Amino acid sequence: MSAEELSGLIRSWADGGYYNEGAGREDLFDKVREECGVFGVFGIPDAAALTYYGLHALQHRGEESCGICTVESERPFESFRAHRGMGLVKEVFTKEVLDGLRGDRAIGHVRYSTAGSSALANAQPLVFKYRDGDLAVATNGNLVNAPEIRAELEAAGSIFQTTSDTEVIAHLIARSPLDFVGAVKEALRRVVGGFAFLIMTNNRLIAASDPNGLRPLCMGRLSGGYVFASETCALETVGAEFVRDIYPGEMLILGEGDEIRIERFAPLERRAVCAMEYIYFARPDSDVAGINLHAARKRMGSRLAIESFVDADVVTGVPDSSISAAIGYAEQTGIPYELGLIKNKYTGRTFIQPSQELRERGVKMKLSAVRRVVEGKRVVMIDDSIVRGTTSRRIVNLLREAGAVEVHVRITSPPFANPCFYGIDTPDRKDLIAAQMSVEEIRKAINADSLQFLSKEGFIEAVMGRVGAAGAIGAGVAVGAGVGLGAAGGVGVAGGIGGAGGVGAGAAGGVGVAGGIGGAGGVGAGAAGRAGSAGVGAGATGGSVAGLAGRRFDPSVLDLKGLEAAGLSPAEFEAALRINGGMCMACFDNDYPTRIDFGKPSRTCG
Repeated sequence: MSAEELSGLIRSWADGGYYNEGAGREDLFDKVREECGVFGVFGIPDAAALTYYGLHALQHRGEESCGICTVESERPFESFRAHRGMGLVKEVFTKEVLDGLRGDRAIGHVRYSTAGSSALANAQPLVFKYRDGDLAVATNGNLVNAPEIRAELEAAGSIFQTTSDTEVIAHLIARSPLDFVGAVKEALRRVVGGFAFLIMTNNRLIAASDPNGLRPLCMGRLSGGYVFASETCALETVGAEFVRDIYPGEMLILGEGDEIRIERFAPLERRAVCAMEYIYFARPDSDVAGINLHAARKRMGSRLAIESFVDADVVTGVPDSSISAAIGYAEQTGIPYELGLIKNKYTGRTFIQPSQELRERGVKMKLSAVRRVVEGKRVVMIDDSIVRGTTSRRIVNLLREAGAVEVHVRITSPPFANPCFYGIDTPDRKDLIAAQMSVEEIRKAINADSLQFLSKEGFIEAVMGRVGAAGAIGAGVAVGAGVGLGAAGGVGVAGGIGGAGGVGAGAAGGVGVAGGIGGAGGVGAGAAGRAGSAGVGAGATGGSVAGLAGRRFDPSVLDLKGLEAAGLSPAEFEAALRINGGMCMACFDNDYPTRIDFGKPSRTCG
C-alpha cells in the first residue's frame, strides 16, 4: 500500500471511520489483549490431535473460543470435518470430538475477538462451501479496511454469516474469477492490516504473512510433513523442528506436489513485528524473528536497571510476563529477586463478576502478595506495561497491605499512549493513562513511591541484544537485525558491551554499571562488580553465542533458495529488518493520529 493510500486510511480513522480501539471490555488484569493464535498441519497423520496440542501451547493468545478443521488427503472429495466452541481448548475438544476429526491436514485457531463480537458464529476457522469444494480460513490479526470492503461486497450481493473481519477474505476469494492461488493473492492485496493467514481447501494449504510481518508466523517440519504456528513454542510442544519464519508479504502454497511453492503477494517492505509481541504477548519460551523472548525480556529488565536504578531490598515481577524482566533487573543491580507476587491460575474468569466489590476481591483471588517476602522491605515491582493504570494501583496496594514500606514501579516498555492501528485490542485513547497524564501524575495515581518507564531507545537495544549487561549479550546485533553475523554479529563492542550497549566503556563496558548505578543509586561496588564481570564474560563469548542465536538469518545457513523464490536477496532482507529493530512501535508515539511510516524509525527514536 502506498503512503498516500495509508494516509487516506488514517484520515478516515481520524474522521470517525473504523479502526480497532477495543471493545471496551474490562478485565481484572488491565492489559492489552492478545491477538489470536493459528496452528496448521500438512501431511501428518492424526492432524487434529497434533493441532490440539499446538493450540494448547498457544492458549495464551486467545481464551474466548477455539476451533479445528481437518481434511484427509487421500479423500479430498469429502467435506471438511470441523468443530468449534466457546472456551478453552481443553474444554472444547474432548477425545470423542478429536476422534471425529480425521485427516492428515488441519488448521486450528484460538481467538480473542478484536473485530466482531464474542460469539460462536465468529469462532474460527471459518468454513465455507466454495466453487471448488470447501474453504477454511483462520487468521491472527485484524483487517482495518474490512468494513469498507464488506460494504462493497454486500452492495454487490454478498451475504455475510458472521461479524468477523476474516470472512471478508473468503468472499473476496469466492468472487474472484482467478484460480485459487491467484484469488488468494488478489484478496491479500486488497486488505490492509496486520495478519497471518492459514487458508485451506480440499487439496491445498496456504500460509501468508502481511507485508510488514506484524503478526508472527513460523514453519516447522515433523515426520515428513509441515506445521505452521503463531509462535515457536507450539512447534516445540509437538516436537517439530523449526524451519523458518514466513517472510513479510509472502505466501507458501502446499499441495502442488512435493515442493512448497513460494509466491509474493506484496513487494518487499520493512519488517515491523508488533513490539507488544516482545513485551507481553508471546510466551517466554518462544522466538519471534529469531529473538528469544525470555532473553529479550531479561535484557529489558537489565536496561531498565541501568536507566532507572533505585536502591531497594527486593525485586519482584508481576506474573507471568514480567518475571524474566525482573530477573534481569535483579541480576543487573545485585538486588535479590524474590517471588513477592503469586498468581493463582485456577480461579476461572472472575472478571465477569457483576459488582465492583466482587471484582476487587477477584484481584486478590488471582494475585496475592507474599507477606513474608515483602513485609518491611523496599520493593521494586517490575511490570511490562501500564494501560489504564487500574491494575498497577491494585498491585501496588496489595504490596503495601502485605507490609511493603516502599513500592517502586518499573515498566519494561515505553508509555503506552495510543490505540493500536493494526488490531491489538486496546482501550479508547481517553482511557490510556499515559495519553492523559505525565509520569509523575501516573505515579501518584497508582500510589507508587517512584515510577519509571523503559526508554524507546533502551527498548529497541534490549530487544536487539545490545544491553551489554549480565546475561544480555548472547543475541548480538545479528539476531535483532536478522541477517548475518559479521563484525556486528556479537563481537564484544558492537554486540552490546561498551559503546553499542550505551553504558560505560573499556573493559567495564556495559558494566559501567559500577559508575552509572553506583553513583546514582548508591549500590556498592561489589554488587555492580558482579554484574560487571558477568557482562564482560558474556562479551568474551559473544561471537559464538550470537552465531548460534543468529543462525536462522545467516545467509550462509539460511535457505537461500527460499529467499530467492521470495524475490529477496540477503542484502535486501537485511535492509528490510534494520529500522527500530524490525518492530512497529506506533503505540508508543505521542503525536496521534498520524500516518504510520514503517520506512522510518519511531519518531522519538530517530
